[in-house]
Amino acid sequence: MEREMQSETGARGNQQVQSAADTRGKHRISAELKRLEQESRFLEEELEQLERMGSALASCNEMLSMVETKPDPLLPV
Repeated sequence: MEREMQSETGARGNQQVQSAADTRGKHRISAELKRLEQESRFLEEELEQLERMGSALASCNEMLSMVETKPDPLLPV
């Protein structure tokens, strides 16, 4: 009889510890999910900015090709 009470008490204690561990695990998973969602939003915004910069990149490449073909007047030949 006494052993049964001890085993029941032990089982309850294990359940309490296990439920506390589950709560911490759920919180950790939730925090990680929020971080990943935030990173995803940041990357989407960055992609949108890069798409808008496409025309600027073409202009920069055109200017660079024009500058590269002309010698620098300050450098000795």
